[in-house]
Amino acid sequence: MAKDIRKTIRFTADEFQQIQQKLDFAEISFSDFARSAILKKQIKLPIERELIYELNKIGNNLNQIAHRVNKRERKSVLAELVAIEKAVKELAK
Repeated sequence: MAKDIRKTIRFTADEFQQIQQKLDFAEISFSDFARSAILKKQIKLPIERELIYELNKIGNNLNQIAHRVNKRERKSVLAELVAIEKAVKELAK
């Protein structure tokens, strides 16, 4: 089967050096590696474990706020809201 479609990808010099070292070690061409990686891998969203952990913490805070609002503990609710605001600001950095 003829391979007549060409795509271009760009790397920084550092990125390409890292890739080339891995290709040299594995004794595989970039084309073979890229084709194999693209065709065999399922595409996933890049969600990091740290982000998931932080989102879980925020969810826990929201659950605590809802519980306290239902018990009418207004001062502790304000403290939880401040904690959530700080967590959201950290994620935005």
